[in-house]
Order: sequence, then C-alpha cells, then structure tokens
Amino acid sequence: MDMTLSKRGDYVMRSAIALARAYPDGTPRKIRQVVADTEVPQSFASQILADLVRAGLATSRAGRDGGYRLSREPAEITVLEVIEAAEGPLRSERCALGDGPCRWDAVCPLHETWSAATVNVRGALAEASLAELARRDEQIEAGLYATPADAHRSHPVSVDVADAVQVELGADDARQLLSRLDASLPGLVAVAVEAAVGGAAGPPAVGLRPRSDRHKALVSEAAITPVVAAGGRRDRAIHHELSWRLGDPAGAASFDAEVTIAPVDDERCQVEVAGTWRQSRSTGPLLARDELERHARAVLRAFVRNLARSLEEPPAPRAVQSRPRSMTRQ
Repeated sequence: MDMTLSKRGDYVMRSAIALARAYPDGTPRKIRQVVADTEVPQSFASQILADLVRAGLATSRAGRDGGYRLSREPAEITVLEVIEAAEGPLRSERCALGDGPCRWDAVCPLHETWSAATVNVRGALAEASLAELARRDEQIEAGLYATPADAHRSHPVSVDVADAVQVELGADDARQLLSRLDASLPGLVAVAVEAAVGGAAGPPAVGLRPRSDRHKALVSEAAITPVVAAGGRRDRAIHHELSWRLGDPAGAASFDAEVTIAPVDDERCQVEVAGTWRQSRSTGPLLARDELERHARAVLRAFVRNLARSLEEPPAPRAVQSRPRSMTRQ
C-alpha cells in the first residue's frame, strides 16, 4: 500500500514549503523562482500555485512587483491543509472492504478500525505546521538534519550526474555533427551501458547498428534534439537536449540531460553532458544512493568517451556503387 503523495500533491507541497521559506522577507515569489527552488516543471507551476490560491493558502498579484505569497503565517497553516489543497479531503469515501456478504450492508468489520486510523492520520497532519516543514527543509539543505533510519531517500529515485570531455574538433563542427547523431544514438548508449556494467572503457562506438536486437533490448528509446534561438540555424544550436530510456536488462532507468559545447581553441572544444538519472520504481528494489550514483556516473562516463570518439571519427559515408556505363558503338 503506497502512502506517498500523488505527483500533484508532491508539487503542491514543495511549492508551499518554498513559499513558507520566503515568507519572512515579505516579497512575493515569481513562478520562475518557485520553479528554481522546487524543480517543479515549468509547465505545471502555475497550476500548482493556483491550487494553493484556490484553497486560500496563498495569494497572487500580477505586475512587476507581483508574485505568489502565503496568505498567512506558515505557523498557522497545517500540513493537512496543504495536502488537501492538492489531493482533496483526506477521508474514506467508501467502505474499506468494498462489497461483501449481505450482512455487511450497513457496516463492515473493518469500519471502526479504519475510521480510527484515518482520524489519527488527519490528526498528525493537522498538528504539523508548514513552518515546521520549512525549518526542516532549511536544516536538510544546510546538512544539519539527522537522517532517520527509515528515510526513503537512502534509496533515491533519481540522482544528478554530469561529465565532460574535450574533443579534437572546432565547436561549430562538433555542433553540426551532434545535430546529425540521432540515428546512431541508441548504439552509443547501449555500448556505454555494457561498458559500465562490464567495467571496461567500451569498444569504439563508430559504425554501431542502433537497431540490433541486443541494443533494442538495452535501449528502448534515445533522442538528441538541438535547441536553437529564435530564427537560428539547427547547426548553430545553443545546446542539445538528450534523453534515453533503458529496458529491464539495463535496469529500467531513464536519463534526461542537456549537452553543451564550449570552444577551447580553434581546433578543440569541450562537450559537457549534465542531467538527471532516474531508476524505475516498478521493476524491483531500488538501488541505494551510492550504488545508483556509481552506476549512473559509470554509464555517463562511458557515453561521453564514445560520444567524443564518434564526433572525432564520424563513420564514413557508404560507397555508392556506380552503374556500369552503357556500351556505345564505335
């Protein structure tokens, strides 16, 4: 039985904590500031903050000096109020045992026990204030909060990883090649996963067949997309968005990142890949943080090395077999 919040409840709680921490300075928070503080997706942030406004827990004001602010002191807002702003009333809407024998038409044997448990949960959440959560969040950020023995974050769902490599190629040339890499990307990722698991640097990535059965089993999806300024050219991308999804043989994980290319000199550039590695909750036990970070960093390290190799030594174009010229009579 999963006792965690829904994704919406998660985002609303994060946003409420961010507003609680900002409350003492009296300055409303812009949506972009809440997004930066909470990592709530930009596309959902306005909806999430609107939930707090509808519940009367926050106010919003338009304009240059506007933004979002709690409607009252964080100490006066309970955790229960915040949760119910996102999830709705915390109560049993139907019988815990559902349909049963005809003698249960009016009440089931579990009713009183379940009702008491619900009351206790509501009571605990109603006794905790948003101010307490904000203080706890500050202590965690400062490294002063003692981690409980049952902390779920010791087996995190995601970790942030980054790596960089220098390439013997000018920045503009590297960007052009990177924009054409989409077709061979699944092969690059598959080689990186195999290299990381095997503890080897991995074979050259050039010329891999991205749709081989082995690679399809490891990599279910991979894409790299150039992000260009308005009116800009694809081969002059500001950066690239990179993502891949691994199947069960590779640990059922995903990676979403940003790839940036910075010139070192006229003939060299640095390629940096920075993003978030996520392990799937639905395919078995989660890895502990240290093990997850080691695995994610090893795969990324192997990937950037093979990426550099593929940029420096792009596969040669296939030779086009010319048709024999027709014989002409002399």
